[in-house]
Amino acid sequence: MQHFCRRPRVANTTVLTRINLSVAIASVLIAAAPAAADSDAQGQSRLGGMIEEITVTARKREEGLQEAPLAVTAFSGDGLEVRGVSSISEIGAITPNLTYQNNPQAGGASSVATVYIRGVGQRDFLGTIDNGVGFYIDDVYIARTVGATVDLLDVERIEVLRGPQGTLFGRNNVGGAIALHSKKPDEVFGGYVDATTGTDSLSRVKVSLNAPITENLLSSFAALIATQDGYVERPAGGDLGDDDTQAWRGALLWQAADNLEVHFTADYSREAEKGAAFTLAEAGTLTPGSFAGFYNNVVPGGACAYPAGITEADGACYNEQWASDSSNAGTAPTYSDTDVWGTNLRVVWDISDSLTLKSITAYRDLDAEFARDADASPLKVVHFFDTFEAQQFSQEIQLQGSAFDGRLDWIGGLYYFDEEGNNRNILGFAIADFDSDNDFTTTSQAVFTQGTYQLTDRWDITLGLRYTDEEKTFDPVQVVLSSNIGFAPGTPILPLGKNTRTTYETTPMVNTAYRLSESLMLYATYSEGFRSGGYVQRIFPPLTVVPEFDPEFVDAYELGFKYTSEQGSFTLNGAVFQMDYTDIQVRTENPGFIGFFEANVGNAEIAGFELESKWQMASSWFLEGAVGYTNAKYTRIDVEPPLTAQVTTSSDFDHVPEWSVSISAAREFDLGDRGLLVARLSGNYHSGYFNNPDNSPGIQTPELDLWDAILVWTSPQDTYGINFGVKNLTDDEYLASGYNNTSIGTVDRLYDRGRQWYLSGRYNF
Repeated sequence: MQHFCRRPRVANTTVLTRINLSVAIASVLIAAAPAAADSDAQGQSRLGGMIEEITVTARKREEGLQEAPLAVTAFSGDGLEVRGVSSISEIGAITPNLTYQNNPQAGGASSVATVYIRGVGQRDFLGTIDNGVGFYIDDVYIARTVGATVDLLDVERIEVLRGPQGTLFGRNNVGGAIALHSKKPDEVFGGYVDATTGTDSLSRVKVSLNAPITENLLSSFAALIATQDGYVERPAGGDLGDDDTQAWRGALLWQAADNLEVHFTADYSREAEKGAAFTLAEAGTLTPGSFAGFYNNVVPGGACAYPAGITEADGACYNEQWASDSSNAGTAPTYSDTDVWGTNLRVVWDISDSLTLKSITAYRDLDAEFARDADASPLKVVHFFDTFEAQQFSQEIQLQGSAFDGRLDWIGGLYYFDEEGNNRNILGFAIADFDSDNDFTTTSQAVFTQGTYQLTDRWDITLGLRYTDEEKTFDPVQVVLSSNIGFAPGTPILPLGKNTRTTYETTPMVNTAYRLSESLMLYATYSEGFRSGGYVQRIFPPLTVVPEFDPEFVDAYELGFKYTSEQGSFTLNGAVFQMDYTDIQVRTENPGFIGFFEANVGNAEIAGFELESKWQMASSWFLEGAVGYTNAKYTRIDVEPPLTAQVTTSSDFDHVPEWSVSISAAREFDLGDRGLLVARLSGNYHSGYFNNPDNSPGIQTPELDLWDAILVWTSPQDTYGINFGVKNLTDDEYLASGYNNTSIGTVDRLYDRGRQWYLSGRYNF
């Protein structure tokens, strides 16, 4: 499989070879390692954060990870630190069948996330298109992918739920859900200061403080400042791919009564960067009908006209002379600024020993501005500018309890979500300028219930149901600003006026779990989920009707098991799944139009499996591994003319590697009165995948295996700590994502930064 590298690399070996190599390395180290003292006896063990039974709330009630009969991967905050994970996007490397990619797309917003679970996700950030994977912070649904590549700040745990979550979770979870849970304040005064330096002038400073105010009123505060230089040179000023982030989070926990708890949190983050690390791979001069060829013929003409303009070195011509793998020749404004803040009020009232009422009230505000010189040249061929504003309010009421002497655990609730936003695009072409000002709203109301009944001491059955009533509006004000191609200034591109669509859906879930023994549980699940329809936003020339598309649906079948050894030192979890995916939302093209038309293109079948294992050996060794396989195939393509589908029944799903594998070995060394040392080597592999539905080979992320290493030293009593790590040990400079604008003809690539090292020191108090 082809690599797109900036310098020659040794070809990747197969996944099986890499797994065998990892096992061999681990075996040699185990055999050669001296016996270690039992660190757990001293209460210092860092490996405990990786093997401990994590309490999850995937079913909206607290239960052990190994007791929850569903495919969920969970990491504690301490476990993430030992693994060297600092951003939520990095969990994709250690979670099977999860792709979590920073993908700036056309506009160049550095904070945009593209997330796929089991073949289902979403690649665009528009307010008229919803996510395929739900993202939650402290049980609050985050509607937009702009700002979704968050740094991890005082995280209690992260849960990744695979498969449709159409019953208990908020909205649009056809692929699954990612839930981030923050640490709550506690009664012990303390905190830490953590400073990190590393590659490309990396600087990260984190502080955290837990400060009880009174016996019943607790508080905590955490803050982060992070900067790093860019790695794609831009002669016009400012290297691309930099990082400049500030974030903070504060929390108050009031124990108003023995049975009443009030928890308030507020958070803020700001990313102010020079822009994504895009480089130009193809100018489009050889693409039939591309805008690049039209530009050379009409604007400069002369020596730039076809066919001489394809290779002409005159700086007035737009061609491959501006292409580069390591620099960007653009001169127009290129930047990405994102501000996000939110509040969350949670009230938990234990009405009785068997009845609890919970209220979650949240508000979030997103304000982003980003611009990109999309032609990556000193010329004005095509430039993009975006502002994106969105405000969301949500209210959830949960009533949960138990009955029949504890044999029935049940929950019922009401959910309300309201979002309003504006996305303005100013598109500057050599021959015309457009102003696309778009207001959008979403109002979603739902009622849900779920109950688990214990048929016998070993056998449970769970039934769930959710009814959703949703309304979406789209109010575009899109006009021509200036034009040399016959359109008068002020000409509408889409008809003025508000467009409204409603959706009513019912999504059931059935699950049964049987415990063969204290160690082994089997389960089976049937679930349904849907993603709302929406509107097409980016098109030209003008239309008299606003194009729209309908919801898509997933019906999923899953069989799984969870095994835990008697001592709890070894776990093995697995699941096989089959999903029927209908009315899939995929972009199409309309001949003669610039821009993509999102549409329901047909059906697909997705099948696969996951295996995850953790093993703590002799109190000083910890091994873990995961394997994911996804086989996603289109089974029917049906698009109404004049639209033409860009996928066929032979096309691969985009952003979906067939195989994903991770493996690691960690060794803990008790240094006595000199502290504790943990050494960890980890590797992850995924097969190659395409970054767009068209399966463009020029922006294919290659088959890849990456290796990381980290050393974590902790002083006695855990007062001081030092971490030293290296990511991408073999310095593979691979294509991480890309953008192929087929209507313009340009191909942009975003390469990974390459090998990175970091050194951090922490003081705990």
